[in-house]
Amino acid sequence: MIANASHCRVPHESPSVTDPAWLAETIFYQIFPERFFNGDLSNDPSNKTPWGGKPELYNFFGGDLEGIRKKIPYLQDLGVNAIYLNPIFDAPSNHKYDTRDYLRLSPEFGDFRTYLRLLRELHQQGIRLILDGVFNHTGDQFWAFRDVLLRQERSPYVKWFHCHGHPVCQTPSPNYECWWGIGTLPKLNYAEPEVVRYILRVVAFWTLTGIDGWRLDVPNEVTIRFWPIFRRLVKTLNPEAYIVGEIWEDASPWLDNKLFDAVMNYCWRDLVLQFFAYEHIDAAGFEAGLSSLRRQYSTEITYSMFNLLGSHDTPRFLTMCGGRKDRMLLALLFQFTYPGVPVVYYGDEIGMTGDKDPDCRKPMVWDETQWDREIHKAVKTLIHLRRTRTVLQRGRYEPAVVTPGGLFGYTRTLQDERMLILFNRTEQLQHISLPVDPQYRGHWRTVYPHEGTVANVGERWNLALPPKMGMIWEWSGR
Repeated sequence: MIANASHCRVPHESPSVTDPAWLAETIFYQIFPERFFNGDLSNDPSNKTPWGGKPELYNFFGGDLEGIRKKIPYLQDLGVNAIYLNPIFDAPSNHKYDTRDYLRLSPEFGDFRTYLRLLRELHQQGIRLILDGVFNHTGDQFWAFRDVLLRQERSPYVKWFHCHGHPVCQTPSPNYECWWGIGTLPKLNYAEPEVVRYILRVVAFWTLTGIDGWRLDVPNEVTIRFWPIFRRLVKTLNPEAYIVGEIWEDASPWLDNKLFDAVMNYCWRDLVLQFFAYEHIDAAGFEAGLSSLRRQYSTEITYSMFNLLGSHDTPRFLTMCGGRKDRMLLALLFQFTYPGVPVVYYGDEIGMTGDKDPDCRKPMVWDETQWDREIHKAVKTLIHLRRTRTVLQRGRYEPAVVTPGGLFGYTRTLQDERMLILFNRTEQLQHISLPVDPQYRGHWRTVYPHEGTVANVGERWNLALPPKMGMIWEWSGR
């Protein structure tokens, strides 16, 4: 088939185009630990809200690491093979981005033995784990900051923070630098060598437990000079570790210099929202945006990107679609067939909804009668296809249908494997006529949303695509 736009910079035959190599076969599942499952009632907070209640900024539901361990069979059934955990280090909040002790687990999540057992059993089942590193700021209950408040300029840790005068105080307004001006989140001073040494000790400790990488919180707010040191340490301890940064905009300074392996691909997500969820741009505009992103980064980075539809920091994707399930199903098909590493935010696979934080952090729904079965089935099917079709993991991407409207499609090609992925975003039946390259004439069959339809294709392929429908066709030879 002939593409209507520029080719992606990918070799026609490539054994691996991701770094680390294991990413090519990986589907990530993001878990907000406090809201996934309560597996150990003995460590519940005293002010626990009943499971399924309304999430608020400061309430707790009792989710923990033992709960994640007990739901490993669910993760296996879904098909994911990597987990990104929001912070698990000791902190007073439900989100744990206000670290109190980097070398201790939050007691509501369990103890160190529980953590090691979870990590071991995940690995035994072929599921990798990356942790959330919150190294730009601490919480105001962090031991070093508490010492500063207690002993002021006599504290040996006063240079660990950006203090603007003494006494250091939190009210009526903090006279020290903090994240977004929030006094409970004092910012670390990386110009102080002891801070760098301490954070590196923390990173080494957790990396040596056997984790598979790090997601880095607001790394753009830490001096960029720190990240080459961080990378050398992590890659020395685990050469196959995955380092992904939370960068919401152009990430070139962090990726071109190989400080991170990838970033949370919010720029890609914005395009997906514009085309599928909001329908604000047409297929031509969508492909133009995607093409720009592919030119912006190397092939290796493009295929290693953390491609998410939603996270703990965004409204749920189905909510962004206005509750339109058909729009979300199209976006999921795109996510799992486009270059990059697909990421599922817990609960999206069963159709959970929610507005911005804290509403997007609802407790996971475990009552299957409340699941959206169509979305759940689609996610499981797409995960299976992604994991069993090498062409979807490593194949070359080429646009095939790009219209000034809602018809969009592309091929993925690797050696003698080829797939055609088509989208009809419109409300009407659409007819498509495609020229077919000689080497790919012959038998094609559908593999999504159902299997079995076979077409014997010659010089041109005439297809009818139902409204709000996406399809995958797979070349099966002559």
